[in-house]
Amino acid sequence: MLGVVLAGVLAPLRLAPTFYYWDDTAAASVGAWRAMGAAALEGRLLPLDLEMWRGGNLAAEAAFGLYNPLLTALSAATMPIDDLALVALVIKGFFFLVMALGVYLLCREYGARPWPAALAGSMLPLSGFTLWMDGAAWVTGLTVTALTPWVWYTAKRAAEARGSLLWVVLAGYLCGSAGNPYGLIATAIVIGAVIVEAFLCRRPKRTTGLVVVGIAVALLCVATYLPFVLSSSVSYRTGSQTLNDEYLSPGLTELLGLSSPSLTPYMPAFSYNYFTFPAAFLAWFVLPLAPWLRWPLLRSQARRLAGPFVFGAVYLLLLLGPSQVWFFRWPFRLIPYLWLGVVVLFAVLLSAGLDRSHARVRWLLSALAVFAGLWLAWSDMPGLTRRHVFYAGLITALLWLVLRMARRSERNLVLVALGGTLLVLVLQLRWMPVNANMSNYNFPRSESAMQETFADYGPGVTVQLAYTVGKLPTRNAEGIYQDILFGSMHSVAGVESLTAYSGVGFNALDRALCMNFQGATCREAAWEPLWEEPEGSDVVLADLLKADTVVVQRDLIDTSAEPSPEGWELTESTEFADIWRRTGTLPWPDGRLSAVSGPVEVTADQRTSEVGETVTFEREGPGRVELTFARLAWPGYTATVDGETVPVGENSVGLLTVALPAGADAGTLTLSWTPPGAQLSLAAVGLGGLAVVALAAVELRHRRSRGTDSTARRRAEPAEAPH
Repeated sequence: MLGVVLAGVLAPLRLAPTFYYWDDTAAASVGAWRAMGAAALEGRLLPLDLEMWRGGNLAAEAAFGLYNPLLTALSAATMPIDDLALVALVIKGFFFLVMALGVYLLCREYGARPWPAALAGSMLPLSGFTLWMDGAAWVTGLTVTALTPWVWYTAKRAAEARGSLLWVVLAGYLCGSAGNPYGLIATAIVIGAVIVEAFLCRRPKRTTGLVVVGIAVALLCVATYLPFVLSSSVSYRTGSQTLNDEYLSPGLTELLGLSSPSLTPYMPAFSYNYFTFPAAFLAWFVLPLAPWLRWPLLRSQARRLAGPFVFGAVYLLLLLGPSQVWFFRWPFRLIPYLWLGVVVLFAVLLSAGLDRSHARVRWLLSALAVFAGLWLAWSDMPGLTRRHVFYAGLITALLWLVLRMARRSERNLVLVALGGTLLVLVLQLRWMPVNANMSNYNFPRSESAMQETFADYGPGVTVQLAYTVGKLPTRNAEGIYQDILFGSMHSVAGVESLTAYSGVGFNALDRALCMNFQGATCREAAWEPLWEEPEGSDVVLADLLKADTVVVQRDLIDTSAEPSPEGWELTESTEFADIWRRTGTLPWPDGRLSAVSGPVEVTADQRTSEVGETVTFEREGPGRVELTFARLAWPGYTATVDGETVPVGENSVGLLTVALPAGADAGTLTLSWTPPGAQLSLAAVGLGGLAVVALAAVELRHRRSRGTDSTARRRAEPAEAPH
C-alpha cells in the first residue's frame, strides 16, 4: 500500500517536476517553513518576523502551525535541503504516507481485512482533490486530512478501552494545531461520531473521557487560533459572514462522479470556470464494484459502524450547505472528509467478500454505474468525448479483470485494483498534468542561488511594485525572477520586503500601496503614494517605511523617465524592472524608528530582541510628541516609558505610533510584542494541561486497579497438580 501511494505521489513529477511546488505552497508555505525551521534550529519560536512585514505575523496567520511540533520538526529537518521543490515533496510525501497508514489502521479497527484495508489506504491520498489541490497547492489541507484518520483511530480504540485517551489528545492536538481550522473541526466531529457510536454499542463508560479529551484539545489549540481572531480587526478577514454564492459548492451530481476519472466539475474555480483536474474523483472501482458488495452488512452492523455513518453524514451536509459560514468558505475543500467516511465503509463491505449471485443483474448495474460516470463527465465537458469514452472502456476492462482475479483470492483482487489505480492515475496525469486552476509561479528552486541573486537588495527594506509574474517564457530564474519575486520568496532570498503572501493582510498598508494577498500591487496606485506624505504625517511614505530599495516592474509602470525623488536615484534598469536606491542614510539606523513629530530629541534607538526596541529621548519643550516606527501596528504591542505603560496607536498607513506622555521630560521608551490574547491563551493551555494530567492520573489508577485485581485472581486460583 505504501509503495503504491509513494509511486502515485511521485507520478506527477514525470511531466511536472514542480507539481508540489505550486500556488500557496510556493508563495506562502515555503517561506514560513524556512523561517520556522531556522528559528527552531536556533532553539526559538518565531511568532512575529518583522522582516516579512505583512506576511510575518505567523501567530496571526495561524495556517503554518507555529505551535505544532510535527510541522516544526519537518521544517527544521528539511533546512539542509537547498532545492525548495524537493523540500515541498519531502514534507508532502510524508503526509501522504501518514494519511495512507492512518486510513489503513482505521479501517482495520472497523473490522476490515488487511488487503481491503490496504486498498482503502491507497484511495484517499490518490483521490482527485487530495492529490491535485491539497497535495499540489493547499498543504495545510493535506496536513489535517492526513492526521484526521489518526484522531479517529485513537479515539475508537480509547472508546473500546483498548487504547489510552492520551493518544487521542496527542493526535487531536497535532491535527487541531496544524493551523487549518478544518482540522480542529474534524477532530470535534470525529470525537462526536465515536461518542455516538459508543452509546449505540452500549459502551458509555469511556465517553466521559472522550468529552474531556475534546475539551482539552480545544483548550490546547486556543493559542493557535486566538491571535488570528484578535488580529482580524486590522486584516481583510474582518466582517466575515454567512452567505451562499455557490462558489466552490458541489452538488450531488459532482459527488456521484466519484468513480469517473475524467469528470472535471464545471463551476467557477479561480482561474477557470471549470476544474482542470478530477476534483470529485475518489477511485475508479467504488461505484462499478458497488453492485457486487454485500450491502445488508451495513444494516446488520449499523451500530458498530455508526461512526462512519455520522461522520460522513455531517460532512455531506456541510458540503451541500452554504458556500461560506463565518470564516469558513468553499465547501468543496471538505470533500476528502466525506470520502474518508466512504472509504471506511467500502473497506468493511469489501472485507465481507463479493456477492456473485444474480451475476447478470449485477453486471447490468455495474454497466449503468460506468455509464452514469461517463454521462456526468460528458455533461460537464462535452468537448472531451473521446477521453470520457476511453475511461469508460478502461474501467469496464479493469472491472472485468478485478472480478476475475477475485475468484482466486482477495489478495489478487486488491493487487489488480491497486495496479488499476496507478494506471488510471498515470493516464489522468497525461491529460491533466497540473492544477491549472491555481497559480504556477515557477519560482527558482535553489535557495542559495536565490540568495546570491538578491544579495545586493540588502540591508534595508525593499519595496516592490509589481503585479504580474510576466509572460510564461520569462517566468524563471533567468527571466523576471532575476529582479522580482512574489509571495514570501523575498524572505527565502534573505531580503526584508513588504512583499509577502498573507492570508490575513494588513488593510491600512495594503490600501496605501494597493497590495493584494500575494504582495502584488496594482497599476493605479503604486508609485505615487511612496513619495507622498500620508494623512497626518509630514514625512513621505518611503521614509516612514525606512525603505532603501524600490523595485518597479517595467510592465506595470515605466519609471525610467520619471524625475528622481529627493534622495533617490535610478541605479539599474533591466529588461524587467527599474531599481531605485536611496542616496543618503536614514536616521536611527540601529532601530525601526522612522519619524518624530514634536519637540523631542531622540538620543538612541536600538533593537533589543526579535521584536523589541528601546528609544532614549529628551523633550525640548511643551507640546505633543509622537514617534512612528517602521513596523506594522499589529495587535499585541505594548509600550512603556520608564516602566509606565503608555498607549500605542497606528497612523493612516498602519504603522505603529507611540505618543509620549506630557510629563516625561526624558526617559526610555520600551516596545515589546506578544501575540494578542497571550494571557488567555496561556490560561487555556494551562487548563488543557491540567485536563490531560487528570486523564493520565485516572488511567494510571485504573491500570493499577486492573493489575491488582488480576494478581488477586491468580492467587485465588488453585495451583495445578505437578505432572
